Amino acid sequence: MDNSKVLLFRQKNRWGLTALSIVLCLVLLIPALTMAVMSPQIILFIPVLVLALLGFVGPVSAMFFVALFIALSWALLGALGGLCAALFFVPVVAASAVTVERRMPFTMSVGICAGVMFVALELIMAVLSAAAGTDIVSAVSELMRQSFDMLGGMADPLMAAFAQMGIIAAPEGVDLAAVISGTLLDAQSRTQMVNSLIYYIDAGLRYELPAQMVTGSLVCGLLGQAVLRRGVLRRGIEVPYMPLRTWRLPKGWGRVLGVTLAAFYLGAMLLPDRLTSTFYVFGSVFDEIFMLQGIAAVCYMLHRRGLSRAWQGLVFVAGYFLLGTLAIMLGIADQAFDFTHRRAELDQTENPYDPFNFRRHQK
Repeated sequence: MDNSKVLLFRQKNRWGLTALSIVLCLVLLIPALTMAVMSPQIILFIPVLVLALLGFVGPVSAMFFVALFIALSWALLGALGGLCAALFFVPVVAASAVTVERRMPFTMSVGICAGVMFVALELIMAVLSAAAGTDIVSAVSELMRQSFDMLGGMADPLMAAFAQMGIIAAPEGVDLAAVISGTLLDAQSRTQMVNSLIYYIDAGLRYELPAQMVTGSLVCGLLGQAVLRRGVLRRGIEVPYMPLRTWRLPKGWGRVLGVTLAAFYLGAMLLPDRLTSTFYVFGSVFDEIFMLQGIAAVCYMLHRRGLSRAWQGLVFVAGYFLLGTLAIMLGIADQAFDFTHRRAELDQTENPYDPFNFRRHQK
């Protein structure tokens, strides 16, 4: 393999694709951000898109997208927004580029980039908390409370709909159907329902935010390296790469993760105030890992049958966004039983990452 640097930011731009990507960025950025607000899971895919542009299209397209995002954040939220946007993009893109330029091993690069992304997210949380004068979850809860106070009766049908879905409790004597039809709530009932909703959101964010930061950093590091290296390979430059169909946990680590999850579950039952959040975060990581492994197992079977990468991409989208539970089950089955027989084909040599190797050496 050629050991010279790849020099990603000096590679030639594909100007036709560059122009097309810039137009699409200008047209689709606001709708994409709207979707990201509705589904925060999507937010951490945006740096992956930048790395795809860098690998497949060229540095001008990628830098334009980053500059546009930072400028828009600055325009909407001021200097604080611009700073947070820069922290969101610059460190992980730089780390991803450096690891590819130096042709570091794929798995090592994923770990480095995931760690950089997590540190960047922690810095963003720290900046926002310092600006708000409190922790970010309390700041978001207070902002939502103020928003509902400004809306007044306009939010009553939404409150009633949440109550019908069982998300919040309705005060005794409130006719939810009538409120949805346009009847206004009295001030006391409105305050009670808003407080109930804010409490629900606050509690959910305190569990969900750390989990999303950890799993999102992992996925950003993994997919970012995958798309960037794939783009570099398409340009005829050889770099270490692991196709999606080969992604798998080293042998033995399924048991380690399973036992750890069970230990955290038991701890959360015994000490709920201290370990529930930790169990939730680790459980999210567990699900994310086996979801990706289940998707990879299906992609391996598609590859063996000669189906195109388009089908594998469709499987990824369906498995990650729509059929996550099924993908997790397939991932666990692949780890436990190797139902695709891909491990028998891929793991031909002794795996140094197998935590149970020492037992085989003692025999």
